[in-house]
Amino acid sequence: MALFMLLPVCYSYFHPSSTSKSPLLLHSPPQTMTLQEAIATDDVNELYSLIELNEKLLDDISKGPFPNTPLHDAAGKGKTKVAMEIAILKPSFARKLNRGGYSPMHLALQNKHYGTVMALMTLNPKLIRVRGRGGITPLHFVAREKRDNEEENMKLLELLAEFLSACKSSIEDLTNQCETAVHLAVKRGNIEVFKVLFGWIKRTYLTEILDWKDEDGNTVLHIAALEQQPEIIKLLIGHVTEIAMNNQGMTALKIFQENPCGDQDLAKMLHRLGHVASWFQPLPLSQFLRMELSFFQKSTLWFGLRDESARDIILIMATLIATTTYQATLSPPGGYWQDNSSNLLPNSTEVSANSSGIAIEKPHRAGNIIMTGSDLYTFTVLNSAVFLASIGTIWVTAIPLLPHTFMVYFSVFILCVAYFTSIAVEFPKSNLVMRNFLAVSYVSLVIVVLWLPFFVWMKHLRVLHRIDATGRHLKV
Repeated sequence: MALFMLLPVCYSYFHPSSTSKSPLLLHSPPQTMTLQEAIATDDVNELYSLIELNEKLLDDISKGPFPNTPLHDAAGKGKTKVAMEIAILKPSFARKLNRGGYSPMHLALQNKHYGTVMALMTLNPKLIRVRGRGGITPLHFVAREKRDNEEENMKLLELLAEFLSACKSSIEDLTNQCETAVHLAVKRGNIEVFKVLFGWIKRTYLTEILDWKDEDGNTVLHIAALEQQPEIIKLLIGHVTEIAMNNQGMTALKIFQENPCGDQDLAKMLHRLGHVASWFQPLPLSQFLRMELSFFQKSTLWFGLRDESARDIILIMATLIATTTYQATLSPPGGYWQDNSSNLLPNSTEVSANSSGIAIEKPHRAGNIIMTGSDLYTFTVLNSAVFLASIGTIWVTAIPLLPHTFMVYFSVFILCVAYFTSIAVEFPKSNLVMRNFLAVSYVSLVIVVLWLPFFVWMKHLRVLHRIDATGRHLKV
């Protein structure tokens, strides 16, 4: 009988976890705290005392594919100090899912321990992207939550903004139903959450996310029309593709027409958009890929990312040439006249002598180029041609990066205007017709060259807006 009574004691010695229902119970002498008690009191010193007694403590009770680690317990209870210490000692615990499919940050969010969430995020911003049950990340969780308490709603909004700022790429994460955080916010009717997401997306130039589709082929605009949310629809118009179709072949405009919300202003706005959208038929992605490359795409392949080092060399050389030719215009061979002279008739181009034998110079004005005749025309035409060629090279190289290179185009345009204005001012007054002809010709050429890339880019953009694709990718 005594032998049977000793068996449980021996088993508990070799298998200490079996003596308690909780996996977090420390197997230590009676005079010390258990790990659960150390977590409950948020006592970091006691945590280290327990680790000194058993250096494998955290590992022993966190085995298995889906363990409920001490970090899960501390985060779920909002014990920030102990949670941070454990996360520092065992960073892998922060990404593990327990049997319920939740990470420590998920548990902290569920129990409204936002301070613990912020601390874990500060330690590792990538924890915002940990997918839990249903593919829900902490960002998804915050986007879909809506509290009755206004103060808690404000905390959630601040937390959402912090998430987005701390981990930009978290916006591209999808749930198991291919939903983004924006999809979830609109489905739950979280207008304020949507405004935060929408404002951040616009500021980071990621509006393409608004055209991503969930598993049913619905974009954010489709969902807003289905849920009859006119405020969100008004915000989205102009930032999304209105002709995109879901898996049922319905556009957002058609959904709204079948489920009107009673907002007459929105109905009129969508009616006008319907007329415009009727001109453009959706273009399947497979059909787009079968099309011949456009001029914009060819220039992107040639001048774009195919060889960045070659592109950098081209830009440097083009800039140097443009600088040199511009400087040559400001300091032409022979220089400028330093004074005014009108001794001869305007049509005279020869230097003659007066009765006293003193040479009389041809008529000129201070600031005019001294060169005349064929030398002046040859220098002006060749120098301007090289200048235009270098400027054109800069423009063409910048085409693949439109619209982000708009300021480059604008600055170069101003430089060209200054260049040709200098030519017009420096030309001799006797060559007024030639001066005006060159100025008008060059300025017209500059305007055409400047306008052409934008025309090509806008034409390419119109084609891209017609493409009806799933999306679900981020080009950042």
